[in-house]
Amino acid sequence: MVTRINKFKLLLEDKEKNVLDIDYRLHDTVLARKWFTKLKHLRNIPVDPIESCTEDVSNLHEIYTQFCKFAEIDCLPISTIVNQKECNLLHKVFEENHERLSRRKNNKILYKFHHAIHSSEKKKHHATKTKIDIGWGIKEGPLTEVMQCQPFYEEKLQKNNLYLPWSELGKTPYIYWINNEPTEQKRFNMLCKPHITFRAKFFIALHDIEGMTFPNQFNQYFNQFKQQWLKHYGIDDWTERDEWSAPLLAHTDSTIDLHEMVFQKIIL
Repeated sequence: MVTRINKFKLLLEDKEKNVLDIDYRLHDTVLARKWFTKLKHLRNIPVDPIESCTEDVSNLHEIYTQFCKFAEIDCLPISTIVNQKECNLLHKVFEENHERLSRRKNNKILYKFHHAIHSSEKKKHHATKTKIDIGWGIKEGPLTEVMQCQPFYEEKLQKNNLYLPWSELGKTPYIYWINNEPTEQKRFNMLCKPHITFRAKFFIALHDIEGMTFPNQFNQYFNQFKQQWLKHYGIDDWTERDEWSAPLLAHTDSTIDLHEMVFQKIIL
């Protein structure tokens, strides 16, 4: 039984239904303590399968069709293998309908569509799984708040530790560039977001990650938008750490490989 307020356990399960428990110690920051308080309200609520990436979102065509039916809009024709230009277009469709559909009941397909778009994009850039996401989706309710999270970012991610994910309805500057989004300041300011939404969700890093150096091509591209964008969001800078790292929430001494594990429960 965990009794100290700064210690807790995560229970994870493998394919054979064997349960593993991992001990964690809360990181000593204001952000980590605020996150821990949020989890006290959510610990007995089932996680959201879409936010926690346990629901299949690989069939973007089918999910898009379901989304259009729910949104009562016409489906645009897209390729059998969706390219990045089409992903950008679908993301804009999501943005244009998000506010309206977020007020509707039984709107799961709205968020499934968003995750399906980004899942399709990630397949083009990430060959291996890098983290285990855990989130409660709309069940978080009023626990979501606006907060400048960038000052709490670590220099690198360490295997099996817990981190707060960037979770904006948009893209980071580097991903904006990689996805070949429009070269427009207005669109850049609208779609690119720093980490200003503090949600109760978290992720487990599956291996050590050190951010790479920005390529010169990106720096040249980013520089034409950077100063106006920083001023727009009231932040001082955007570095490799801001792009690829995250705020540390809790750390563990466990070094076990968690790639095949699925989150089950948190014990506070």
